[in-house]
Amino acid sequence: MKSFKKFIIGYMWGKIKKIFEDIDDEIFESAEEIRIRLNKPLYIRAGTNERFLNEKGFSDIHMAYTPTRDDINGIMELISGFSVYAFEEEIKRGFIPLPKGVRVGICGKAVLEDGQVKTIKNISGFNFRIPKEIIGCSEKIIDFITYPKIFHTLIVSPPCCGKTTLLRDIIKNLSDGMDGKFDGVNIGVADERSEIAGTFLGNQENDLGNRTDVIDGGKKEQSIYMLLRAMAPQVIAFDEIGNAGEVQAVCDAANSGVKIICTIHSEDINDLRTRFIFKEMEKRNIFERYIVLSGKNGAGTIEGVYDRDFRKIIK
Repeated sequence: MKSFKKFIIGYMWGKIKKIFEDIDDEIFESAEEIRIRLNKPLYIRAGTNERFLNEKGFSDIHMAYTPTRDDINGIMELISGFSVYAFEEEIKRGFIPLPKGVRVGICGKAVLEDGQVKTIKNISGFNFRIPKEIIGCSEKIIDFITYPKIFHTLIVSPPCCGKTTLLRDIIKNLSDGMDGKFDGVNIGVADERSEIAGTFLGNQENDLGNRTDVIDGGKKEQSIYMLLRAMAPQVIAFDEIGNAGEVQAVCDAANSGVKIICTIHSEDINDLRTRFIFKEMEKRNIFERYIVLSGKNGAGTIEGVYDRDFRKIIK
């Protein structure tokens, strides 16, 4: 993918830039993460496959190139467009969004003010997260969450197993409708980390369908209420439910007649039921479908679809 390789290289610095220029284009097509850490091995990850890199190409971990302070500072200048202050709000949340839906996670020294993160200084590492838009990946399970109605649905997945990719395609299909199955509906997306829509300067880089409205960068809880008040959604979707405020917002949206489709980190259905945050949701008896993913046969492996009583509908 030459255009994408050129795009990524445009944010690299010094020796890292030269290393990436010599990598085959196909590596960038499959890449999901690029990890750049100060004085740590440089590598690209695709699924569970990590490829360590040096000036000669691929290497083992002990021979990999280790980024310097100059590399880190140079990359920070490039991803911020030489204006770190322009991304002050994003940096507070630990990432900078780039075009093409790429999100760059940032680590370093958190500077606090009144107990809140004001900024991050002494940057020590980046994680270039590269979205995988797989159109049609939800079609194998779409009937189980839309027939005879749209069900409140929770996607359960360990990290890096395709939950956001699946969520994105569900949103697109519900928004556009599917011939002979269901008409499209208005969807509101609370995209706190700019990862679902891949919004950059107001433009949605990922295809979420023609009836989808996105609040980008806001806290999920607040965004859910904003969507309810202003956009009259039939469905609200978001990634990684994780605190009591978000659970309450989900309950309020469901009580307003809006369907909820979201994700949560968990190893499997049994692990999910031990989580404190899920126990709070279970008390409210909201979710009617659970889609459980794993990485057993690659990212996006569907372990099963369960009903609200945790009976497996499909394997």
